[in-house]
Amino acid sequence: MDLNMKNKVAVVTGGGRGIGYGICQVFAEEGCNVVIADFAPIEKTKEACRKLEEEYGIRTLAVKADISSEEDVCEIFRLTLEKFGTVDFLMNNAGLMGPSSIETVTPEQIRRYERVTVEGTMLMCREFVKLCAAQNRGGHIVNTISKTAIRTSGDGNPIYAATKGAVLAFTKNLAAEVGRRGIYVNGIVPGYVATEGVAHLTERSEKMKKIIPTGREATPKEIGYVAVFLCSEKACQIMGVAVDVSGGTIM
Repeated sequence: MDLNMKNKVAVVTGGGRGIGYGICQVFAEEGCNVVIADFAPIEKTKEACRKLEEEYGIRTLAVKADISSEEDVCEIFRLTLEKFGTVDFLMNNAGLMGPSSIETVTPEQIRRYERVTVEGTMLMCREFVKLCAAQNRGGHIVNTISKTAIRTSGDGNPIYAATKGAVLAFTKNLAAEVGRRGIYVNGIVPGYVATEGVAHLTERSEKMKKIIPTGREATPKEIGYVAVFLCSEKACQIMGVAVDVSGGTIM
């Protein structure tokens, strides 16, 4: 793709691996400089950045951050502005995922899920919108949601589903609030994605192929193509939507 993004700056939370890294790769292919903000050990995030620089010839920045912390969120933007001077695209990919049971879940677990996935996304958006206002410019926000916010094919993740449902509602409302200021807000809804975290689950993969209408799981970069397109000028009439990139699973 040629989306006229060369030398733009993209901040990707949770960008060190999986879907997040696939998104970073596509931004880099388009010539964007990439900031990876991740809770992983900083050495791993720096290694992900190094790979992007070597393969695509872009500039990067690695930041260790917990987006549930307001201080960490502000630090992401401070360091990004220090190095690049601006942010053009915000990709809110970070979130907390894991099994939970309504019979055993604790208030602490609920709050942890909510603080990372919901509050973290909101805080990142707050700082980005403030930056756009300060620089008198627009920008693009894309939030990673999940098919579980719309439809689930299993059990065992009610807290995760609830937080992603909140992100879906927030995405639409924020788009209505800031759209006239030239800030585009949209979401992507992945389904089953073949990341390194599930590569060893071969039985799961075979089962998923029977569920997914396309007959296979997505790759992280395939999710990235849609996310990055939504940040481009070519997506100028797409606002406040959650784009289904589940391979038809939501049907």
